[in-house]
Amino acid sequence: MEIFELRYFMAVARRESVSRAAEDVHVSPGSLSKAVARLEGELRTTLFVKSGRGIKLTTEGLLLKKRAAQLLQMEEDARFELAGENAGGINVSISSEEVLQAFYGAALAKSVASLFPQARVHYLIRPEQKAVEQVLDGEAHMALITTDPPAGVLTKVLADVEFRTCASPRHPLLKRYGAREIIPVEAVLEHPFVAPDAAILGRIAKSSSADGWRDDKFPRKIKYKAYGLKLMENLVREGLALGYLPDYFVESAGLVPLRISGCPYSCRQTVRLVVKAPIALGWVRKLWDSRPLQ
Repeated sequence: MEIFELRYFMAVARRESVSRAAEDVHVSPGSLSKAVARLEGELRTTLFVKSGRGIKLTTEGLLLKKRAAQLLQMEEDARFELAGENAGGINVSISSEEVLQAFYGAALAKSVASLFPQARVHYLIRPEQKAVEQVLDGEAHMALITTDPPAGVLTKVLADVEFRTCASPRHPLLKRYGAREIIPVEAVLEHPFVAPDAAILGRIAKSSSADGWRDDKFPRKIKYKAYGLKLMENLVREGLALGYLPDYFVESAGLVPLRISGCPYSCRQTVRLVVKAPIALGWVRKLWDSRPLQ
């Protein structure tokens, strides 16, 4: 069982596709297939089975995935501790919902690059529960979450976030009221919104909507449902819809937050960085002690 075979196996396991995994690790699909076949022959078990147009792990494959993740992390950390920067680039895996990667993932990469210039960062877009599971199983080194952390992880609070109703400068509301005037919630609700089709903005406690808006108290006209931040941003930017989005995203997208009266509710999140406790890898400990993003 060779280290490179385990790396190839993990790439296929993550993608559940030989062709997509081959693009990630820059080898031919044939080389990946041969590596997996060698592992199956050595272990005398089947690691993948066909599932629709793709493949999925068998029970034995899931077990190897967990063990391979731990072995690859230990191998990288040993090289780092023995050779330091001369060991070559480390592979950093960060898992979270898309919106957190879009903002905090880039800032975290800066922290990684300042300590480990040759590091390679792999962003895993996963639902929050899955992101935490990946940290606990060793498939990801860290995760960004917005709910209370579970047992078995260390956490840092990165930011307290407030959601804001936002619009394009060309939106009729801003043409009528301007960016600084207070707008009655009744006037806001006359206009269509775009809302996420799933919890791509992070988990929001005590809310029946995917973006935290209290539709039970102030029902909106949701004209657009979108699965993807860029599409939501574009619909708001074109003046076709209002959005209810995290304040950091509103600011970075150049949208205008509205000042609204008559609505006592607001949605808030706490963004946390989590790693597995106790920290077993030396380079992760060095990054953690450096107060990333703070």
